[in-house]
Amino acid sequence: MQFDFHGRVAVVTGATGGIGGAVVDLFAASGADLVVHGRRAEALQDVVSRVRERGRDAVAVTGNIRDPQTSADIAAAAEERFGRVDVLVNNAGGNFGKRLEELSVNAWNAMIEANLSGAFHLATACLPAFRRLGGGAVVNIGSASAGHAHPLRGAYAAAKAGLASLTRTMAWEWSELNVRVNCLEPGAVVTAASRFAADDVEARVARFVAMNRLGRPEDIASVCLFLCSAGAAYLTGQTVIVNGGPHTATPADIDLLRAPEAAE
Repeated sequence: MQFDFHGRVAVVTGATGGIGGAVVDLFAASGADLVVHGRRAEALQDVVSRVRERGRDAVAVTGNIRDPQTSADIAAAAEERFGRVDVLVNNAGGNFGKRLEELSVNAWNAMIEANLSGAFHLATACLPAFRRLGGGAVVNIGSASAGHAHPLRGAYAAAKAGLASLTRTMAWEWSELNVRVNCLEPGAVVTAASRFAADDVEARVARFVAMNRLGRPEDIASVCLFLCSAGAAYLTGQTVIVNGGPHTATPADIDLLRAPEAAE
């Protein structure tokens, strides 16, 4: 019963991506109705169809999460269709590779707006619904990049580090409203659009993961469901890293551990 979401409404942004789609599917399978957001209307309708095939209802909102109006539209759609918001999963974001000195002002701002500001705007837009309902749960999807240097993706990592900090302040300020706020930081996850999708890249990166494999969207979705469930009722303001295990002190450790002779 801790993972039964019947009668509850979940808002999921970036719902057409690998992680967002897996989150939507799992919430729908657990009984939730959904407000799903994305930038591509046709792909978003496919998500709505999957939800309805599971016997749940869904409403789609298209728009760029960088625009605060999109957040207002999402909150309004939830209110109009369902009259409530129980769960918010801030999953929408963006990422591209460039050295810091090569980033234009627009590129820097785009990373901050997509990965940090969008989550802030939507969480505050949903707050009145949480207040009326007497509580709720927010999960901000960050990145394990937030905790260490990430060459070629410095703006992205900085935005995700800001998201983890924002999560902690949200958790404190909204605790009196019974709103729990946590941050989920995935490591390397294979999706159709990720840079890890090629077999040779996946194998090379997997060597640096303790479990010797990259994550799948379902790995992230299941933890997200837990964080929004009654099973996590005493968990707020935390950053949960889901990356298949801790990093080693040095890459040389991996060569020693996984050398052919070490397995004999």
